[in-house]
Amino acid sequence: MLKIEDLHVSYGEIHALKGVSLEVYSGEIVSLIGANGSGKTTLLKTISGLLRPQKGRIIYHGRELNKIAPYELITLGVAHVPEGRRIFGDMTVEERADPLRLDN
Repeated sequence: MLKIEDLHVSYGEIHALKGVSLEVYSGEIVSLIGANGSGKTTLLKTISGLLRPQKGRIIYHGRELNKIAPYELITLGVAHVPEGRRIFGDMTVEERADPLRLDN
């Protein structure tokens, strides 16, 4: 389960997330929908450790993630893949399915 409690994130003087709370249970599929600039990417980057919250908690399977480095979060199964920039556009379906293959 992923639990977010009263999350606040800023970019300098811009308060991007103001008190976001949510819970996602095992087996659920959740979508974030909103206009450009509404905080969707900021929330995902904060969950994956790329941004640090000023306030609030992120809990994944009972473990608080706020102070864990992104490279350590990967071992827990938490990662951020910025597909919006089409960085994987030239990969085949097979390569996407097995990104750790060494023979690419």
